[in-house]
Amino acid sequence: MYRKVAIIGAIVVGLHACEILLFGTSPTGSLIANTLQLVACGLAAAMAIKASQRGHGLARPFWSMVALGVTTWGVANLGWMYYENLRHIVIPPLSVVRILFDTQGVFFAIALVLDKEKDSPRFDVETLLDSVQIAIVFFSGFFGLYYVQLLSGGASANTDTFMTWSYQVINVSLVLLSAIATLMVRTKRLRALYGGLTAFLTLNAMLAGLSDYVQSVHNVQTGTWYDLGWTVPFLACAVWAAWWQEPVQSTQEIAIAKRKSLGALVLRNVMLGVAPLFVLSVVAQIGTEWRRAGLLLLGISVLCYAARLAVSQYHEAYSAEMIRRDTLAMDSAMDGMAIVSSEGKYTYVNESYARLMGHPNAKAMVGQYWMEVHAPNDVKTAAQQIREGLARDGRWFGPVTIRRNGVPLPTEISITKLPDGGVVTVGRDVSERQRAERSRQEAESKYQTLIEQVAAISYIAELGIDGQWLYVSPQVETMFGFPADEWLANSRQWMKHIHPEDHKTVEIAEEASKRGERFQAEYRIVRKDGRIIWVSDTAAVVPGSDSHPLMEGIIIDITDKKQLEGQLQQSRRMEAVGRLAGGIAHDFNNLLTVIKGYTELALIRAKGMPELRSDIERIEDASERAAGLVRQLLAFSRRQVMQPKILDLNGIVVGLDKLLRRLMDEDIEMVTIANDSIGAIKADPGQIEQVIMNLVVNARDAMPDGGRLTVETANVELDALYARDHASVKPGRYVMLAVSDTGIGMSAETVAHIFEPFYTTKENGRGTGLGLSTVYGIVKQSGGYIWVYSELNHGTTFKVYLPRVDEAVESAAARPAKPTSEPAKDLSGHETILLVEDEPELRELTRTVLAERGYNVIEAMSAEGAERLATQESGGSKIHLLLTDVIMPGVSGRELAKRVLARQPSVRVLYMSGYTYNVIAENGTLERGVAFLQKPFTPSGLVEKVREVLDMVVSGR
Repeated sequence: MYRKVAIIGAIVVGLHACEILLFGTSPTGSLIANTLQLVACGLAAAMAIKASQRGHGLARPFWSMVALGVTTWGVANLGWMYYENLRHIVIPPLSVVRILFDTQGVFFAIALVLDKEKDSPRFDVETLLDSVQIAIVFFSGFFGLYYVQLLSGGASANTDTFMTWSYQVINVSLVLLSAIATLMVRTKRLRALYGGLTAFLTLNAMLAGLSDYVQSVHNVQTGTWYDLGWTVPFLACAVWAAWWQEPVQSTQEIAIAKRKSLGALVLRNVMLGVAPLFVLSVVAQIGTEWRRAGLLLLGISVLCYAARLAVSQYHEAYSAEMIRRDTLAMDSAMDGMAIVSSEGKYTYVNESYARLMGHPNAKAMVGQYWMEVHAPNDVKTAAQQIREGLARDGRWFGPVTIRRNGVPLPTEISITKLPDGGVVTVGRDVSERQRAERSRQEAESKYQTLIEQVAAISYIAELGIDGQWLYVSPQVETMFGFPADEWLANSRQWMKHIHPEDHKTVEIAEEASKRGERFQAEYRIVRKDGRIIWVSDTAAVVPGSDSHPLMEGIIIDITDKKQLEGQLQQSRRMEAVGRLAGGIAHDFNNLLTVIKGYTELALIRAKGMPELRSDIERIEDASERAAGLVRQLLAFSRRQVMQPKILDLNGIVVGLDKLLRRLMDEDIEMVTIANDSIGAIKADPGQIEQVIMNLVVNARDAMPDGGRLTVETANVELDALYARDHASVKPGRYVMLAVSDTGIGMSAETVAHIFEPFYTTKENGRGTGLGLSTVYGIVKQSGGYIWVYSELNHGTTFKVYLPRVDEAVESAAARPAKPTSEPAKDLSGHETILLVEDEPELRELTRTVLAERGYNVIEAMSAEGAERLATQESGGSKIHLLLTDVIMPGVSGRELAKRVLARQPSVRVLYMSGYTYNVIAENGTLERGVAFLQKPFTPSGLVEKVREVLDMVVSGR
């Protein structure tokens, strides 16, 4: 910018030269010369205003005063052109133009007295009073020494010469004062500013003074080379203002600038006191007619002086109060604070600093060298860093371990360099904070360890389905298969890992979190390897940074829990179906007993009628098949009567081996692995044989294209871990029976229903759907467990676990021969039988069969009626046998027997039922001495059992 201004200035000087050479002192030359002077003056004023806008602090009012001084000369020169070039007359002595020329120096004087220590960009009250005082001095000088003589009519040539020399004296005085100000300022910035002003004022005093003297004393007209005496200084001022830039000051320089020196205070106070004295001396020299005006100026000057002193004293008092408050604050500060001089001595120490250093008295430390307070070993490690920090930034902050009474003490020290070379030290004991920090770190470490070791995922995420996950614990890789970094990078799309059927569940949970509510949701996650697991997600909304809420939660793998819940539900479902099947079997047994009974009677009466006998036999075969189905339902519902023995499972498996192999197709390889020394079990041998047969046949049917079938026995120990993963299993010792095949296998949905009655995967016409149901009921009634493991196209394994016992294996007893369909003739009798049955058809059949054999039958349809009949008969004929159903409305058959035996202890009791329901048998096992007739029964079976019970010896009850 200043280069352009310099070029413009060169052009202006060139035009001046052309004007002088071409037009000289002619009116045209005079007009051109004055115009070029105005251009130079305006350029200087414009550059000064721009410099004021660029400046900071004192530079702003400084350049404003320079601009006003230059502008005042320009306005005065414009008036000069009015008189010289337009009116062609000499400027009147009392013209405003002359006054403006005479008082332009006021603004430069104000620039010189600006408060360098404050370095303020504003005109405060003190500066305003100083400016008014300077204006009064200028006005009183010119008024008393020149204008009073003009107004009194005493003007002369000597007066004009005096004013010319006075103007020169003022310019020289300004140069001297500017030079003094330049020498007294303490910073390079202000020294450069006032040095430039001194150069400008010096150039102006020399060139403008010479030109003014020649034109005033020798009456030289405008248009000569002397005109450059005004133009050149203004052009120089313009170049200086355009070149000037506000330099950057360091903190130290600013502090130096604000510190008041003794010389500056003396010079300012002297200048403030000289102004009223100067006005007083001027007033003393003027005549009495002007004495009143002079005294008014003197009064204003004195008033400004007094106001200036009052304002200064107020500021000093305010500063003193601020210093006192700052000192008090430093004294009462919890942090230790001290000031060390450039010589290394403490000049100020507060009590906290003294305590920090282990000194009892802070005042006693003042005047001591800091090296006497600190042990060399305390600071030698940080000394180099401190020196480098102070040299580079003027400050240093860091940890320092000092020794207080010989005990190491961790501290934080802040050291700031002062302008005079000293430092301010602030120290703080951080031992408590370090202990708290260590405790916090230990707690965080324990928490982190807990988070990383617990079998759950901890996370922090933004709210919403598309919210960014901010943290996830390392367990995400174990549980989901994704490394933590990979999961976080794609966490906004985490919903793609949720099972599609569970999206609604997650959306509901996320909506709850947006309302600030805590939520718990269970859903399925598709792992990275494609496996699906169940998880439980529990989260709460917590406040985050900038009032941005976050969600903190924990995710637990509940796949095993869900499997156990499924097993429990399956177990409850099987129990419910078992109760239903047992009830159906009970009612169906009554019907079958009636059917089988009358069928057998019909066969007896159909002798000699082959066609009729053939039809009846078909009915008998159908009833036998129906009875078989009922027995299977009873086995499933665990309602059939067991006759358990201590068995060797290997003996049963090996005994059935040949029979089972005959059932296999040629393309099926059967392997039997009977491990030696397996334990004994307690179960019904016939039922165990049925379990093996059903499992083997089921495995055979699962291999239509052939394969391998394996039957295996072994001792196993089911521990708590196995019991945790398999609902209802009790840890302990078991004998395992495993039947495996390499067939078509089953899906998870099929496995869930495989033990339900009438559920089958076979085509129509093959199987009743009761084979595995029967196995399930027998195993459960025997106190064992059965589990199936299967995959499609990979085969199936059924594992039966039966409790191991330490008793000796019982020898196998011969099976009783199957009774003939016709009753023996020696089974008749004449005893009295009390028959109790709530089913009328069955009661009628039973009465008819027994009556035909000669028995005296007394009927009752309920336990209450039977009890009344027993009471009546106790006084007359004797009751020999109580034949009662077990399950009846109201009182059970077992309770009725107790009541009858209480009245007639010699009565024999025969129970009949379709299932036991634990009334006469504990867990299906008959008590010793209890006679039981299983429904459905035949007439021959009935009379045989009745005769057997009547012939039993009655023991004392």
